[in-house]
Amino acid sequence: MSQSSATRHRTLVLSGSLRAEAVTTQVAHAAVAQDHPEHEVVLATGLDRLPLFNEDLDTDPAPPAVAALRAQVAAADSLLVLSPVNNASISAALKNALDWLSRPRGDAPLAGKPATGLVIGYGSHGAEDHLEAILRAAGARTTAAPTPVLSLRTLDGKQAAHDPKVTTAVTQALAALHAPDPAVA
Repeated sequence: MSQSSATRHRTLVLSGSLRAEAVTTQVAHAAVAQDHPEHEVVLATGLDRLPLFNEDLDTDPAPPAVAALRAQVAAADSLLVLSPVNNASISAALKNALDWLSRPRGDAPLAGKPATGLVIGYGSHGAEDHLEAILRAAGARTTAAPTPVLSLRTLDGKQAAHDPKVTTAVTQALAALHAPDPAVA
């Protein structure tokens, strides 16, 4: 039995790469392309327009790009967070977005939101652990992805969205986010 779009589980995908043809962006598009009657997957927009996090700019109302991203996260039931591995950690663009999404304290859109992450690179160097730690510190309720690292050594960088390893990792991550929360049961 199919649910209406109003009751479908909505996962927002945050891509930590701002480059249009980046493998991370291809993985994000692969997630959006997954067809699940009970699970809607949408790509976050506007990370490239966020100012660098600065508490002096964290005002009410928030800067327009910040307010727009916070609204996208607030409208989602869960987050799939993707990042390239940059210097043994996550991308600066993604870290900046997560910093904005961790505010305002006490009413942040990430607070309690289920989230899982995948990192994409030639070697992870522990970036998957950094991503999980940052998501937790920002207030998200993390769910471990069964495959938290996608290695560029084994992916076709030009056709990553169609790579079976990507499809499997994304399918597993989305399933983990859509699984019933044992804490609520």
